[in-house]
Amino acid sequence: MLKRILLFALVGIIAVMLTLTMTKPERPAHYDAVKGLALKTVDHELIGNPVTAEYAALGTMTALNKIDEYLQRNLIIREHTFYNSGVLIYKDYFIPVSIGVMGKVYLTVSEDDMKRVIEKPEIKQLLDLKKHLKR
Repeated sequence: MLKRILLFALVGIIAVMLTLTMTKPERPAHYDAVKGLALKTVDHELIGNPVTAEYAALGTMTALNKIDEYLQRNLIIREHTFYNSGVLIYKDYFIPVSIGVMGKVYLTVSEDDMKRVIEKPEIKQLLDLKKHLKR
Protein backbone atom coordinates (compact mmCIF):
# COMPACT_ATOMS: atom_id res chain seq x y z
CA MET A 1 0.00 0.00 0.00
CA LEU A 2 2.81 2.40 0.86
CA LYS A 3 4.48 1.66 -2.48
CA ARG A 4 1.29 2.62 -4.33
CA ILE A 5 1.02 5.91 -2.44
CA LEU A 6 4.66 6.73 -3.15
CA LEU A 7 4.26 5.75 -6.80
CA PHE A 8 1.12 7.88 -7.11
CA ALA A 9 2.87 10.85 -5.46
CA LEU A 10 5.88 10.45 -7.75
CA VAL A 11 3.68 10.32 -10.87
CA GLY A 12 1.80 13.41 -9.63
CA ILE A 13 5.01 15.35 -9.04
CA ILE A 14 6.34 14.41 -12.47
CA ALA A 15 3.05 15.45 -14.07
CA VAL A 16 3.17 18.85 -12.34
CA MET A 17 6.81 19.33 -13.37
CA LEU A 18 6.04 18.48 -17.00
CA THR A 19 3.02 20.78 -17.00
CA LEU A 20 5.05 23.69 -15.63
CA THR A 21 7.84 23.07 -18.12
CA MET A 22 5.57 22.83 -21.14
CA THR A 23 3.29 25.77 -20.31
CA LYS A 24 5.88 28.51 -19.89
CA PRO A 25 4.80 31.57 -21.87
CA GLU A 26 6.79 32.59 -24.93
CA ARG A 27 9.12 35.59 -24.96
CA PRO A 28 6.68 37.88 -26.85
CA ALA A 29 4.13 37.47 -24.04
CA HIS A 30 6.51 39.15 -21.59
CA TYR A 31 7.31 41.87 -24.09
CA ASP A 32 3.62 42.56 -24.73
CA ALA A 33 2.76 42.64 -21.01
CA VAL A 34 5.53 45.11 -20.15
CA LYS A 35 4.78 47.23 -23.23
CA GLY A 36 1.10 47.33 -22.28
CA LEU A 37 1.94 48.59 -18.80
CA ALA A 38 4.30 51.22 -20.23
CA LEU A 39 1.64 52.45 -22.68
CA LYS A 40 -0.96 52.55 -19.91
CA THR A 41 1.45 54.67 -17.88
CA VAL A 42 2.05 57.04 -20.80
CA ASP A 43 -1.70 57.34 -21.38
CA HIS A 44 -2.22 58.30 -17.73
CA GLU A 45 0.49 60.94 -18.11
CA LEU A 46 -1.26 62.31 -21.20
CA ILE A 47 -4.56 62.58 -19.37
CA GLY A 48 -3.05 65.23 -17.08
CA ASN A 49 -1.83 67.37 -20.00
CA PRO A 50 -4.24 69.73 -21.76
CA VAL A 51 -3.63 68.59 -25.33
CA THR A 52 -5.95 68.05 -28.26
CA ALA A 53 -6.85 64.60 -29.49
CA GLU A 54 -4.52 64.98 -32.48
CA TYR A 55 -1.52 65.78 -30.29
CA ALA A 56 -2.45 63.01 -27.86
CA ALA A 57 -2.53 60.54 -30.76
CA LEU A 58 0.82 61.83 -32.00
CA GLY A 59 2.27 61.53 -28.49
CA THR A 60 0.93 58.01 -28.09
CA MET A 61 2.38 56.92 -31.45
CA THR A 62 5.73 58.48 -30.60
CA ALA A 63 5.67 56.84 -27.19
CA LEU A 64 4.81 53.47 -28.71
CA ASN A 65 7.81 53.63 -31.05
CA LYS A 66 10.20 54.75 -28.32
CA ILE A 67 8.92 52.18 -25.83
CA ASP A 68 9.38 49.47 -28.48
CA GLU A 69 12.97 50.58 -29.07
CA TYR A 70 13.72 50.74 -25.35
CA LEU A 71 12.24 47.32 -24.59
CA GLN A 72 14.01 45.72 -27.57
CA ARG A 73 17.33 46.85 -26.09
CA ASN A 74 16.70 46.54 -22.35
CA LEU A 75 14.21 43.72 -21.72
CA ILE A 76 15.86 40.37 -21.06
CA ILE A 77 13.87 37.17 -20.69
CA ARG A 78 15.56 34.62 -18.47
CA GLU A 79 14.56 31.03 -19.05
CA HIS A 80 14.29 28.70 -16.04
CA THR A 81 13.15 25.10 -15.86
CA PHE A 82 9.59 25.71 -14.63
CA TYR A 83 9.10 29.41 -15.34
CA ASN A 84 10.68 32.37 -17.08
CA SER A 85 11.21 35.92 -15.90
CA GLY A 86 11.49 39.29 -17.58
CA VAL A 87 14.23 41.61 -16.38
CA LEU A 88 14.59 45.25 -17.37
CA ILE A 89 18.01 46.90 -17.43
CA TYR A 90 17.68 50.32 -15.80
CA LYS A 91 20.63 52.50 -14.70
CA ASP A 92 22.96 49.48 -14.46
CA TYR A 93 20.41 47.62 -12.32
CA PHE A 94 18.45 44.53 -13.25
CA ILE A 95 14.82 45.00 -12.26
CA PRO A 96 12.51 41.95 -12.42
CA VAL A 97 9.39 43.14 -14.23
CA SER A 98 7.52 39.93 -15.06
CA ILE A 99 7.22 36.26 -14.24
CA GLY A 100 5.75 33.74 -16.65
CA VAL A 101 4.24 30.50 -15.41
CA MET A 102 1.40 28.24 -16.54
CA GLY A 103 0.96 30.16 -19.80
CA LYS A 104 0.44 33.56 -18.15
CA VAL A 105 2.67 36.55 -17.52
CA TYR A 106 2.40 38.31 -14.18
CA LEU A 107 3.88 41.78 -13.84
CA THR A 108 5.99 42.48 -10.77
CA VAL A 109 6.09 46.27 -11.24
CA SER A 110 3.43 48.91 -10.79
CA GLU A 111 2.58 51.96 -12.86
CA ASP A 112 4.63 54.09 -10.47
CA ASP A 113 7.69 51.92 -11.04
CA MET A 114 7.19 52.12 -14.80
CA LYS A 115 6.76 55.88 -14.54
CA ARG A 116 10.24 56.13 -12.98
CA VAL A 117 11.70 54.14 -15.88
CA ILE A 118 9.90 56.31 -18.44
CA GLU A 119 11.19 59.43 -16.69
CA LYS A 120 14.75 58.29 -17.40
CA PRO A 121 16.30 61.39 -19.08
CA GLU A 122 16.89 59.95 -22.55
CA ILE A 123 13.40 58.43 -22.70
CA LYS A 124 11.67 61.49 -21.27
CA GLN A 125 13.38 63.63 -23.90
CA LEU A 126 11.96 61.39 -26.63
CA LEU A 127 8.48 61.36 -25.11
CA ASP A 128 8.30 65.04 -24.17
CA LEU A 129 5.01 66.30 -25.59
CA LYS A 130 5.74 69.94 -24.91
CA LYS A 131 8.55 69.82 -27.45
CA HIS A 132 6.10 68.51 -30.08
CA LEU A 133 3.47 71.08 -29.16
CA LYS A 134 5.84 74.03 -29.72
CA ARG A 135 6.28 73.22 -33.40
